[in-house]
Amino acid sequence: MDTLTIEQAHERAQQHVDDAVAALPVAPTLTVLRNGEAECTDPTDNGPRGRYQVSRKYWLDDLPADRNDEFVETLLAHWTSHGYHVLTDKRADNDRFVSVEHNDDAFRMSVKQSTDGSLALGASSPCVWPDGTPPADPQPSVDPGSGA
Repeated sequence: MDTLTIEQAHERAQQHVDDAVAALPVAPTLTVLRNGEAECTDPTDNGPRGRYQVSRKYWLDDLPADRNDEFVETLLAHWTSHGYHVLTDKRADNDRFVSVEHNDDAFRMSVKQSTDGSLALGASSPCVWPDGTPPADPQPSVDPGSGA
């Protein structure tokens, strides 16, 4: 099955981040924590190897930490009203954490509070083929029960 290319996945992940940031009542400064891709060596979709997952993660700098509850609530409201479903909701924990997945494109997003009160926002793609098209003979996933 064809997928987005890695480049398209990077663009789509950034669009998810930009849309979430635009929903916040205060504009943060984005500081890159992660911007890359990794091979899907243990794909959760049980698909073939040779695909990659793109991820982007940013510190949301210049936000007043005493408003983190409001910011996390705003992000959650934005996500649930824009086609995401909640995977994890730990807003009550000291390290507030919420993760969601978009219903249409399976991109995931999360927000997490660090121990110092900083918020990090991330987006990750489903597994994609580097050029968007599977090779003629893709590598099969390893069956965990096969001993391989």
